[in-house]
Amino acid sequence: ARVSDFCNDPNYTYFTWAASCSLFEIDVLTGEITVLRTDMVYDAGQALNPLCDLGQIEGSFIMGMGMVTYEEVLEDQIGELSTWGTFQYKPPCSKSIPIEFNVSFLDREHENTGVLSSKATGEPAVDSGPSVFLALKAAIAAAREELNDTECFDMDSPATVERIQLHCNVEKDS
Repeated sequence: ARVSDFCNDPNYTYFTWAASCSLFEIDVLTGEITVLRTDMVYDAGQALNPLCDLGQIEGSFIMGMGMVTYEEVLEDQIGELSTWGTFQYKPPCSKSIPIEFNVSFLDREHENTGVLSSKATGEPAVDSGPSVFLALKAAIAAAREELNDTECFDMDSPATVERIQLHCNVEKDS
């Protein structure tokens, strides 16, 4: 089914739709990533305040990206939280934001759903954050391929710098 099929079904008219793609570089020696560009198309209906919606969408995307890249929640042996502050728990920061961040609103005709035909723009874009994780795994696979390692691999989320470096299979002497 195409998205347009759902858009015309009255049961799905208020659903928010988004698509995103991210491009970034990884440092195979350290596991650090730089998000070079993210492109997103978002269905916000008829935006009441486009700039406010844009900020909500960008913030929500960064929150979703943080969940799959930086934010590792760890517990100690007795089940107590050991990542209780920013010394141990790493949320996204200003350097985590894509260098080029393009968000465009899906151009839709007037709908009679929501408040004045608007749609939610807060948390729905969180679901686009995993595009970074998937692109990251593809980049790691490309780095491994350069070392003639084409074996499939599993990688848990979040993709922390330690996990990225480990999965790149690069040794200091390589």
